[in-house]
Amino acid sequence: MHVQGERLKTGADVSTSLQLAADLARRARRDEALQLLEYCEDWPEPFNERGLLVRADVLARRSPVLALESLANHSEAFTSAEGRFGYFILSAFACVNGRDFDAARDMLERAQELVQDDLSRVARLGYERSRLLWAAGRYDPNSDDMALALSDPEPFAQFRALALRSWMHAGLENYASQMKDLLAAFRHFEQSKDSCDFTSVAIYLHGLLRLAVEMGDSDSVRMGEAAYERIEWTADIRYLQFLCVRALAWHAFHQGDPGRAQWLLKDSKEIAPTLAWKAMAHTDRAFVARMNNNEAWAAEELAQAHILARDIEWDQTHGEERQTLVMLGELFAATDLAQAQRYMSTYNSLGKGSLDPTLAAIHDRRALAYEKYSTGRVQAVLGNPKLARESLEFAYDIFAQIPYPYFAASAAAALYELTEDKGWLEKARKEAAAFKNSPFLHRLSEIDKVGEQRVLSGLTPMQRQIAIALSQGADFDELSHRFSRSQFTLEKQIEIIFAALGVQSRHALRAELRQRKLL
Repeated sequence: MHVQGERLKTGADVSTSLQLAADLARRARRDEALQLLEYCEDWPEPFNERGLLVRADVLARRSPVLALESLANHSEAFTSAEGRFGYFILSAFACVNGRDFDAARDMLERAQELVQDDLSRVARLGYERSRLLWAAGRYDPNSDDMALALSDPEPFAQFRALALRSWMHAGLENYASQMKDLLAAFRHFEQSKDSCDFTSVAIYLHGLLRLAVEMGDSDSVRMGEAAYERIEWTADIRYLQFLCVRALAWHAFHQGDPGRAQWLLKDSKEIAPTLAWKAMAHTDRAFVARMNNNEAWAAEELAQAHILARDIEWDQTHGEERQTLVMLGELFAATDLAQAQRYMSTYNSLGKGSLDPTLAAIHDRRALAYEKYSTGRVQAVLGNPKLARESLEFAYDIFAQIPYPYFAASAAAALYELTEDKGWLEKARKEAAAFKNSPFLHRLSEIDKVGEQRVLSGLTPMQRQIAIALSQGADFDELSHRFSRSQFTLEKQIEIIFAALGVQSRHALRAELRQRKLL
């Protein structure tokens, strides 16, 4: 027996260590929990079983493989019905996280044999079966297993089951029902904070805040803020804290408080746990600065994000941080098309196969719609209006159906800029009305009142950018790099620009753009 096992000779000692380890695991202090559980396999029965289960649960949050290895290496230690049931349930949990759905089904079938009319086991089995179905893309919030999961009266079990059912609703794009279940789950959290697993709570809090922000639901945001203050934020859930603060920042921006938004985004940058998340914070700040017509600040933040992005191994990312690539593509589309194309190409090359399967966003069309929106923006600048319109209309249709009014308004505004069809402008204004204090709505309300300042009529978005860059002194080498076009193509584009604006030289072009107040 190990030294620690020798020291923990009495049941009282082991019981105390087990309770402390379980509490540390619940509070997302995983290194401390694992330290206490290092030799739990040597504890007397039944504490050894319970210690091994807590350890596997902690490991499953970090690596499904490590959790399964730990369970398999000590499978003989699980001798009681309770221990064997826990063994199969946690094995199934880890298999789902590792996308081995067949193995998960097998483990749950074996757990079924050990239920023995124990109501808590019945409920837990129902929950894990429902979680497996959700991960496999089968959404049924009204299934018998989901009802069993909800039958457990224990507060955290209620929280967990309601939150999972909310993801079922999201898979069916029933976001009103998703919000209803999330709010009900967090009312349980208010009453039972000391029994809830903070990792699970933080995951669903981000889901609540993100949904509330995108739907313009300030009451739900306030409930989420209150929950945020009750969570003990540790290093193990720092990325979830980052995402929650980020969501609160975007809410502030949509509600017409860009100053608070920038301060919150600054806070998110300080707590970002990786370079990829830090780059996302810089791109967020660039977006807010650009929406407030502070291009100098936007350029500074974009430059910082670009510097960080060069050192990130994107193929090693597995979560929402990959959206940084899409955001960089959209931001660079206005100034450096070649760079924008590279970022979009990197994102597309990653695919979705390596994404964390427990992420709610990969189970519905929201992520696809945002990708299509960003692709449309880039294609518009590249001078491919047909591809741009197809992508943007696809994105608008999804965002309008969901409904996600802010992004629906963004897609409609982009289509108006592309087509100059005022029908799209009206749609953009209608969607953005959900954010009555947003700078975006104010900009939309003024967009058709500025005459020549709005667009360079008759030119594509790329031609407009070439005109501005040319008037600012860019030579052909710089234009070729920035817009990813040959000198021959650029010469043809410049001929079109000069003819459209009625000028014959850079000097005259510069004067024309100044008259239109575009420089």
